[in-house]
Amino acid sequence: MSSIDDRKALTREKRLSSLSHFHGTLEGLIDETSGEEIKQRIRTFSQIHDDETIYAFDVLSKIEDAAIIVNGSVGCGALGISQSNVKDFSWYSTNLVERDTILGGDDKLREAILRAYEEKHPKVILIIGTPVVAINNDDINSVILELEDEIGIPIISIYTDGFKTKTPVTGYDIVTHSLLKYLISKNVELKDNFINIISFSEDIEDVAAIAEIFHELDIKFQVIPRFSSVEEIRRASRARASVVLNPEEGDYLARELEELYEIPYIETEAPIGFRGTKNFLLKIAAFLNIEQEVVDYIEKVESELAQAVVKDVLGDRKIFIDASLSRVPAYARLFTNLGGEVVGFSSPFVDLENRKQLKRLDFLQKNTVAIIGNGQQFEKANELSKNQIDIFFSENSGSSFATDEGAVVISTKNKVTYGFKGVEVIVNSIRKVIGFQNKYRQNSSYKDSWKKRSGNWYVKQEVS
Repeated sequence: MSSIDDRKALTREKRLSSLSHFHGTLEGLIDETSGEEIKQRIRTFSQIHDDETIYAFDVLSKIEDAAIIVNGSVGCGALGISQSNVKDFSWYSTNLVERDTILGGDDKLREAILRAYEEKHPKVILIIGTPVVAINNDDINSVILELEDEIGIPIISIYTDGFKTKTPVTGYDIVTHSLLKYLISKNVELKDNFINIISFSEDIEDVAAIAEIFHELDIKFQVIPRFSSVEEIRRASRARASVVLNPEEGDYLARELEELYEIPYIETEAPIGFRGTKNFLLKIAAFLNIEQEVVDYIEKVESELAQAVVKDVLGDRKIFIDASLSRVPAYARLFTNLGGEVVGFSSPFVDLENRKQLKRLDFLQKNTVAIIGNGQQFEKANELSKNQIDIFFSENSGSSFATDEGAVVISTKNKVTYGFKGVEVIVNSIRKVIGFQNKYRQNSSYKDSWKKRSGNWYVKQEVS
């Protein structure tokens, strides 16, 4: 049943029993998440980490023709600095101060909306919520209703509070809910011959790699909501079908489009590695009835790559994967096929939906290390210090701690990892770092007294 009439999306904890605290083994994690609900855990000590406001801001900043207003203090408004390299990106801050938290910040919000419209003439204005407004409970909707008719474009509130969830991917759900409710066209009588490619966190390099394959196969598509225009988001309800690049991020949008507008959701795995990319393409081919064309394309590309990819390039080296749980199985299988040994992984969260990815790791040892946590670099460093890890493969920022513990870091930032091209890029990255094992080990960021403790020292079972 669609939740589109609700004010905002539920947190992942409430909707899918999301767990963001675990440190143990793969076998233990499977057992922990096997029930109808997932028992929650807490951390008695936690490092700084992303929240849903940051995730929401990141994807919204990639929408063309939009202006973002960060409704909060200037510190929260500094989110825009991290996106300063995005072309034509416009953001404003209401710069709420202590006085505004008492008397209300409506006037500042009104001023920011009018300034954004007059300076940038966007096609939509998006108001990002912050902890200050969530606590103060400003009446944002009254300002929106007052100004929408005056300026003639949609003004949409994104209800991110910044503290009500420990699972920052909830920010993508909140964005999805608002776009469905206020921007995506309700007129679905006309259908077009294109597929929605749903992307929330992918770098432009990965989106381009998938787009290149679709062009080769003459499959018409549009990417939403990341790297899209306002008009493309509007016509999402007219697509022939939807496919998601990372299921744990875009599944909510795909399912809502299916329920509200009868747009089929082609469920696939992340297009990573030979197997993941083939399964991704074959699922789409089956829906479009172009199986033979896709099979011919796959055979051609695989034969070309076979000369560049050496099966034992990793030579029994130990790998630790730091990535979204939806991507971990594909990476793990690729590294295993390349001759490596995956000894552990870390992911931001596991819930009732993405826990199925754990069963796809059945080729790993049961005692494979499993860490679930949003950020929490000290837990990963603890594990690395107790095991000789050769390569720390990460899609997250801030992995220098792994180098301090003797591993070489391969970062996916600004690299292609999707599609067949991603296989070649990952293999080349491995070749470049193989000669650097343990040569640049530095003093650890964490004291030996701390690292002598168990990895789950600060992770406790929540008492109901």
